Amino acid sequence: MNSLMFKLRKKIKLLYMYEWLYDIFLGTALKKTREYAADFINKAHLFPTLDLCCGTGAQCRDIPKDNALGADIDLKVLEFAKSRMPDVAFICADGVDLPFKQNQFQCVVLAYALHEKSPKVRHAMVREVQRILKNDGKLIIIDYENPIDFQSRLGRIWTYIIERNAGKEHFQNGQEFLKQGGLRKFLLKYKIKVLKSHWLKLGSSRLVVGEFKT
Repeated sequence: MNSLMFKLRKKIKLLYMYEWLYDIFLGTALKKTREYAADFINKAHLFPTLDLCCGTGAQCRDIPKDNALGADIDLKVLEFAKSRMPDVAFICADGVDLPFKQNQFQCVVLAYALHEKSPKVRHAMVREVQRILKNDGKLIIIDYENPIDFQSRLGRIWTYIIERNAGKEHFQNGQEFLKQGGLRKFLLKYKIKVLKSHWLKLGSSRLVVGEFKT
């Protein structure tokens, strides 16, 4: 590595310190989950795929760059994602008002993007996802569930600590999401048919592959 590249990487790390730490700790913890989702997307050829509320863009790394797009409202986190994946398209956009055509995507990924929103914003975002998803398109949703056994109760303690430090509004919305029944009740409310389901007990979460019922 030449000196110019070394200096550039050092500058990026200092500028995006929070994003680097987020990517290292949570990104590493969710690596297997991302691989599971990407494996399904790639084998089923669910292209193009939109990773909505993509954060640092980690999910896009496991999908062919010409078929993946990340969207998030946080410009700084997108700049970090772009610095790591210059060949992937990222767009700054609000999840309730997306700049995409109707029926544009074969797959939309929502990874821990639901629980942090207020019920009103969550509802608007789901309707927007329904608009941009093709009629036979698939949803991949990863989010919190209420514990079902000892292992998931341990996971709930860990996720509670993380969520408690994520900001007051974020935490309150997350608690409300679980009180309303977590991801299970959300799927029922919006008539999302579950095609595949995978528990992440140490994260007190579940990954679901689904589709809107017609």
